[in-house]
Amino acid sequence: MLPPAFRPPQTARPYDRTTTRSDDQTTERPPDHPTAAWLAWLDAHRLAPAAARVLADSPLPDHARAHLDAAYAQARAQWLLRKTALQRFLALVNQEPRLPVILLKGAALALTLYDDPATRPMNDIDLLVSPEHLAQVIARMRGAGYEERSLGAGDDVGYLHHFIFSDPATGVRFELHRTLPLLPAGDDALAWFLTQTTPHVLAGQSFLTFTPEAQILHLAAHGVLEHGGALGAPGIWFYDIDQLIRRWGKTMAWEQTIARAQALTWEAALHEAIRLTKTYFATPAPAAIRDWLQLPVNQLSGYNTMRQMTSAAHSTSLIALHILRRLTWRERIRQGMHMLFPSRAYMRGRYPSLPWPAAYPYRWFDAIRKLLPALLWK
Repeated sequence: MLPPAFRPPQTARPYDRTTTRSDDQTTERPPDHPTAAWLAWLDAHRLAPAAARVLADSPLPDHARAHLDAAYAQARAQWLLRKTALQRFLALVNQEPRLPVILLKGAALALTLYDDPATRPMNDIDLLVSPEHLAQVIARMRGAGYEERSLGAGDDVGYLHHFIFSDPATGVRFELHRTLPLLPAGDDALAWFLTQTTPHVLAGQSFLTFTPEAQILHLAAHGVLEHGGALGAPGIWFYDIDQLIRRWGKTMAWEQTIARAQALTWEAALHEAIRLTKTYFATPAPAAIRDWLQLPVNQLSGYNTMRQMTSAAHSTSLIALHILRRLTWRERIRQGMHMLFPSRAYMRGRYPSLPWPAAYPYRWFDAIRKLLPALLWK
């Protein structure tokens, strides 16, 4: 049987972001959508290329088949461009002395989890670089002509937890993460992730990805805590979790994974991510976590944070506040000043319709407008 998200309207409806909220949980209800709205839903959730493959042998109206095939063709072309950019980047960091990098999210999963990388569309290429190698990787990228998109000049500016570069040859964007968003304060949590890696090779160039256990924790925190779960995260991120569980769920060290989630205060986020994954894709629950999945989410580690981050008041300003809370006071002041007073070049690129001096108060008041409802939300 097809997963709910991939069932055409004549059989069942994919779940959308129409929600009802109680104090303890958010539940989705299936809308009554015709084929055109179903296709639009797949596009919005970046699932159309995957649907084209999953439904390759299923009867569909001609216009629906043409729509999905076109989405797949476009995704394949975009993947080939990103693959070219990634090969160029890996050749750069693998020059002696070799600088190890960890691929995250879309690029990592497209190369190691999906049978066809084109069915995993992505906007950019995310990487995690250890603190000891970060400055060297940034220096190599600057020297190779990568165009930087930071808040200002300087070796430590970036944007909270990452630096943004674009490849001048392809325009593909790279995000170099110096840490993972919403990790607890201190170095121990990041140090654990940096040790949970598996080596791979692409066209003769080496790279690392997370182990399945670290992968699912990062995907859960990214989709639920950083991007609001059902209210903000696209379905493709939960399809990642579905594919991961189907491939590695029976052999994963679930007891240790849940213990790590508890230590990170991400247990409720992991629970919610798997619940949403099952809702969208009818993902089979591994036997090792079936009892845990039956636990009330409000009894799990990190529930209050998860509830706030998946509320209707969720915003990028709220995420920034949570990230700043996990920094030292010196780092908070430095990053806060960069966020309040970015460079003139950044402001002109970020707010092209405003004169750059007027963009500063607009930026401040917009952040306050988004943040206050989240702070006052109960």
